[in-house]
Amino acid sequence: MSVIGHDNLLRLLARENIEKRLIITPLLDRNLQINGASIDIRLGNDFIVTRRGNLPMLDPALQAAPEHRYQTKHFVNFREPFYLHPHELVLAGTLEHFLLPVDVAASVTSRSRWGRAGLVIATATAVHPGFCGTITLELLNLGEVPLALYPGTAVAQIVFFECIGGTVYEGDMAHKTGAHFASLSQDRNKADTYWHPP
Repeated sequence: MSVIGHDNLLRLLARENIEKRLIITPLLDRNLQINGASIDIRLGNDFIVTRRGNLPMLDPALQAAPEHRYQTKHFVNFREPFYLHPHELVLAGTLEHFLLPVDVAASVTSRSRWGRAGLVIATATAVHPGFCGTITLELLNLGEVPLALYPGTAVAQIVFFECIGGTVYEGDMAHKTGAHFASLSQDRNKADTYWHPP
């Protein structure tokens, strides 16, 4: 598995066959966003704040709790800040919409300048081959002071890899836009026998 570098990223974005092309839109400034082996990606306008509520826990073995009991959605306009407080977890959608060909997979990571300020942008970093949609970033402020985040700011980068034998991603996050919370109870069918006593 090799990382796809700058020149090959440009070739992927320009493939004649649209089904084999890497599509990222909007790619506002190729000269600024495409790096030696990654592409900078930006915050979109949608944020989901996970908050303490009157729930004892989130338990995947139980029926899903109503989303409004532990999360609040926010739309933030361009040029307006969203404040991420210390040790707070917030979900945010990317400004960019992605369509990966089946021979390409990716991983999302922080940009170093934001990481050094305490911002972690992804705890679930894999992007499957054939994925289509926006990417939900898990924003966590590990610092001790609030961070002002503006829609359109390039807080993350995506690294692409060659993938042999990939298939189109058809999971729960396919074709989504904005930020999305994935319910833990949706995993019950995958491990049901481990979570329920005999």
